Amino acid sequence: MHLEEMKRRLKGLVVVQLFPFTDSGELDLEGLRENTEFLVDFAENGEKDLVILTNGSTSEFYAMSDEEQERAIETVVETSGEVPVIAGTSRPGTDATVEFSKRAQRLGADGVMVVLPYYHQPTEEGLYRHYKAVGEAVDVGIMLYNNPFVSGSWADPELLARISQIEEMIAFKENTSSAIQYQEISRKVDPEKMTLICGLGEKMYPGAQAYGAKGFVSTPGNFAPHLSYAIYEAGREEDVAGMREALDQFKPYFDFLDKATADREETTILPDTRRGNPVYQALGKLGLDYVGLNGGRLRAPMEGLTEEEEREAEEVFDRMGL
Repeated sequence: MHLEEMKRRLKGLVVVQLFPFTDSGELDLEGLRENTEFLVDFAENGEKDLVILTNGSTSEFYAMSDEEQERAIETVVETSGEVPVIAGTSRPGTDATVEFSKRAQRLGADGVMVVLPYYHQPTEEGLYRHYKAVGEAVDVGIMLYNNPFVSGSWADPELLARISQIEEMIAFKENTSSAIQYQEISRKVDPEKMTLICGLGEKMYPGAQAYGAKGFVSTPGNFAPHLSYAIYEAGREEDVAGMREALDQFKPYFDFLDKATADREETTILPDTRRGNPVYQALGKLGLDYVGLNGGRLRAPMEGLTEEEEREAEEVFDRMGL
């Protein structure tokens, strides 16, 4: 897909896929195909504003081999029809990121998502050169993933503005929880250069939308896209009351996540505004199973829900009307 076409299509509900794994730990490609078909059907094969984001952090790419990731991306692309697909290609080093981004393009991805390099934190110049190298290597659009929780770094608005001058950089997934930072971003980053996508999902989108976010990344969209899409539709119409009403449907879901997170001991040293417990992955996979799709287990070291939590979660899904 041409850069300008991809930039135009990059809006709405951006569903970050949960990858299904069997009880024996194998990647369930047929299950992934069924999950993708479900999203394509909901999107009316590209008529709705929906983008599939595959092989991301939520997909557990970090716990998979390169071969598994390639097979997953290939399966999603083959099944996606007219729905755009962005594939995560992040690696700690630039050379490896460039190579896997080229692989994703060869597999047919319409774009790639690259988180800020992790493990060691580069300088601003190092970050700029990282994205410039990826841009010079691929012909598809690149989404920068600005997530301090997984990278330990954050690209500030001035750096984003500089990176936006790279032709292939068409969007950034922003995970800040600060309205002030969103305001700074809106002042300094030209939306004609890079499209702003809210990375913190349903809860943060109403605030981010006010500063120009064209959509948001969603985990519940895997199994309840109609509920998530209602929030986007209200935001598209600048209907604040409508966004609040649609978001109320998720109150049981977020209440459960708050409780499940509080019941687990954190090991991160990041401040509250920079952290997030991956227990949401286990809840999302249970949601897929609950509606008859394919969720399955998590790969270590992430932990699943307890039996008691699973029973509570199923009551939550009932209350959401699933």
